[in-house]
Amino acid sequence: MFLRFRESNIPLKVGILGTGVVGNTIGSKLVQLGHEVKMGSRTASNEKAVQWAKNNGPKASNGTFADAASFGELVFNCTAGMASLEALRQAGSKNLKGKILVDFANPLDFSKGMPPTLAVANTDSLAE
Repeated sequence: MFLRFRESNIPLKVGILGTGVVGNTIGSKLVQLGHEVKMGSRTASNEKAVQWAKNNGPKASNGTFADAASFGELVFNCTAGMASLEALRQAGSKNLKGKILVDFANPLDFSKGMPPTLAVANTDSLAE
């Protein structure tokens, strides 16, 4: 799979969970390299995801977290840390089973301004 990921003449289907800067940047670059990418969010009509797909052409599409997870041979979690567990629940274990999940979730809480604090979704680690 990683050889296919690097060679744009053999496209890979990639699911992106999240519509922020990280998901947008990774998804856009993968489309530029020739891969098919579906960006997922809580709703299929998410404005950021719809606009991203429109801006990136026919190899870019959007849908729900479950749609993106089902679509991708490889899935990137690019959600905010406090939303990651819910996003992965919505993606669905059956849609993620047997796939590589790359976690780019951001464990920082910016709600109280700068500097951000460490926010975890469970006991002590976002990745656990």
